[in-house]
Amino acid sequence: MMNTKIINIANKYLLLCLLVFTGFACDDKDDKEDTSIPVLISQNIEEGAVVGPNGYVEQVFSKAMRQAPDTEIYFNGGVVRVTINYEKVRYTFSNMENKACTFEIPAGALTDMQGRAYDEDFSVNFTAKSEVAGTGKVFDAIVDSKGNGDFTSIQAAIDAAPFELTAPYKIFIANGTYTECIRVLKNKSYIHLIGESRDGVKIQFALNRVSESTNMVTWPYSIFNEDSSHRKAGYTEEQNAVVIVEGADFYAENVSIINLYGALPSRYTGGLGKDGQAEALITRNNRFALYNCVLVSFQDTWWCRHSSGSENLAYIFDSQIEGRTDYIWGSGNIFVENSKFLNTGDGAYITASGETGTWGYVMKNCTVDGVSGITPFSFGRPYKQGTKTVWIDTQLKMDIIPAHWSSWSSLPALYGEYNTIDKNGQVISTEGKVVGSGNSAFTSSVLTSEEAAKYTYDKIVKASGWNPQEYIETPLATPTNVKLTDYVLTWDAVPNAAGYLIFMNGNYAGQTTDTTVTLNNVGSDNVYTVRTVSQNGTVSE
Repeated sequence: MMNTKIINIANKYLLLCLLVFTGFACDDKDDKEDTSIPVLISQNIEEGAVVGPNGYVEQVFSKAMRQAPDTEIYFNGGVVRVTINYEKVRYTFSNMENKACTFEIPAGALTDMQGRAYDEDFSVNFTAKSEVAGTGKVFDAIVDSKGNGDFTSIQAAIDAAPFELTAPYKIFIANGTYTECIRVLKNKSYIHLIGESRDGVKIQFALNRVSESTNMVTWPYSIFNEDSSHRKAGYTEEQNAVVIVEGADFYAENVSIINLYGALPSRYTGGLGKDGQAEALITRNNRFALYNCVLVSFQDTWWCRHSSGSENLAYIFDSQIEGRTDYIWGSGNIFVENSKFLNTGDGAYITASGETGTWGYVMKNCTVDGVSGITPFSFGRPYKQGTKTVWIDTQLKMDIIPAHWSSWSSLPALYGEYNTIDKNGQVISTEGKVVGSGNSAFTSSVLTSEEAAKYTYDKIVKASGWNPQEYIETPLATPTNVKLTDYVLTWDAVPNAAGYLIFMNGNYAGQTTDTTVTLNNVGSDNVYTVRTVSQNGTVSE
């Protein structure tokens, strides 16, 4: 057996050698100052790249960094604050849909921990958008307030449409609030506005056409006041409503048109709930149609501004109209079907028909309701001599005045009703009512079943050679078997589809007539959905 004393001595010498060797190995430059300047190692976005609308710009340096005092870093020309985690410098951006972006770090703005500067200017230009590469267009134009479409304003899309069209020019409007006034000129026919959803697409502005400059309630919002927001936005006195339609064969679907001057603040953000002439809509065209739309103001919500005795037609289906005073008024022939009237103030007058055409104002299969706590309403009052208005198969959700109608300075040719059912389910259209007194008094009519049967879509609308119901389609099925493989999104075709819309995280991203698209921004947190578009533009759920 080896002597243990010799072993212990050998171990001591071995340990000493190891310590000496380690000391030499560690005698490097650790105690010497690092005088090198910072070097950019990598960046996550290259020059000219296309990236998603929500992301970050990041640079990785050769050492830990910090921002020098009294320096600035820029994104799209504005001063921004970056986050620095040792050698990583990052700026996070969001909601940059369809934007050209520039990120800039001037020389000297970043230093290492000893104050040695990164002495080169850094900048990178890129585009941020939810890009979908597909083939074919479903809609002629896309409007998206977030910037993912062809236009961010509805008026710009209408202005870009060709003149004197003879077939629908379909404009899709993505969900958003569009604070603008719109005018469809006479030479812009067949404009079709298709909203993503009725409550999601809001065209709104606050204005009135009250001319008394001494009225401090109305004057700040008057179209005649050069200091009003309406005039400062560049609109003239001629733009006297939120939406004016002069071009024939206009159609809108899934859109809310709101005059904030008259809209109740309890129902609409920014609503003022003020009285005074404040149209949401003025129509001066023939063949005007709305489906699943909302019109909102307090007085004169919709002005049918036609010449005396005009036979111009308007057809409203499955929509809602809100107001308190004469909130449908004017001339022409109007057929409102399967819709809701919402009274927003005490003693509301729904209609004030003027010199109407052959049919006048026809309300069929409609509901009348009101906001909580208001007093009974009236079907309407005659604005001009010889006017006609009828209500057929009306369901009341609130009380109506005993006479059902109100008098004014003129006498109607026909103010009639048929099968009016009150809020308790009782038929209350059993006999004509004496309305008013003196020279303005008249007796309303109760139509017979035979007379009421004459008021049909086919006889009022289709017989004129116009058939807007062809645009009102049941939404097609939503695509199934949606798959994302790398950057390619695919799905199964839906029979009779005109094409598809692609959404990323709930926001519009692109359109195609194919069943496959290439995505430009694929992230683990992104959610992609595909919606079917029918031949006339109706979008699936």
